[in-house]
Amino acid sequence: MTALDYSQADILFTDVDDTLTTDGRLLPETYLAICQLAAAGVQVIPVTGGCAGWCDQIIRTWPVRAVIGEGGAFFIERESPQVTRWQFWGDKDQHRADQASILAAVSTLDVGFQPQLATDQPFRYVDVAIDYNQQQSLSDDKVQTLHGALSAKGFHVRQSSIHLNVWLGDFDKCTMALRVGKTLLGLNPDELRTRAVFIGDAPNDESMFEFFPLSVGVANIRHHLENMQARPAVVMNQRSGLGFAELADTWLKQLAKTPKSNLDLV
Repeated sequence: MTALDYSQADILFTDVDDTLTTDGRLLPETYLAICQLAAAGVQVIPVTGGCAGWCDQIIRTWPVRAVIGEGGAFFIERESPQVTRWQFWGDKDQHRADQASILAAVSTLDVGFQPQLATDQPFRYVDVAIDYNQQQSLSDDKVQTLHGALSAKGFHVRQSSIHLNVWLGDFDKCTMALRVGKTLLGLNPDELRTRAVFIGDAPNDESMFEFFPLSVGVANIRHHLENMQARPAVVMNQRSGLGFAELADTWLKQLAKTPKSNLDLV
């Protein structure tokens, strides 16, 4: 099954890497789908492990309501065409100190090989990203070794499709999505569950898959499913950005058949 009833939903939380992007690129079909959803009244909110620098570009140039970045470390909204507002999960200075301690720990890990930081690490405010499947190509055994060694030091570790994201703090994608729902959209958790869809592709999306009944995976999530505890309700036929466009097409067709009076848009 690749379709749910999206006709009463008006919010979309979406992962970015390998959900919106396809082999590292944003396809025109995918960007058009984002624009069409926004034009139809859907509030699109990317939820990414991507760096602060990337999130700044997204909020300034895409038709989105907000952006959640670095796995839930902050969200950004655009208050006017040229003015953005950042809200961090906790104290920004403490986040920076925590990041420095993680970087120091990574530099001294004794795992038999030298982990490589993601090339976007200089543009991150809060977390540390270790490259395993972007410019590096680590075996599953090495990824699990890194995951275990960093977890043993008390860090939170989540695996995206390209990075191991490492942080300190009691946040993740879902906790920040709930904060955005309350502070930005004025919705309690039950209301958000009813009105929001989530689409993703990787194990670091599990908290979102668990919370949102209207949860969707793009086809490339299939090779992760056996190792995931929380899984999407449905999986698209197509992978990455084309899978996102597939979801958008189904949703837009449902909206076209739904009287606007039935939608309680924020």
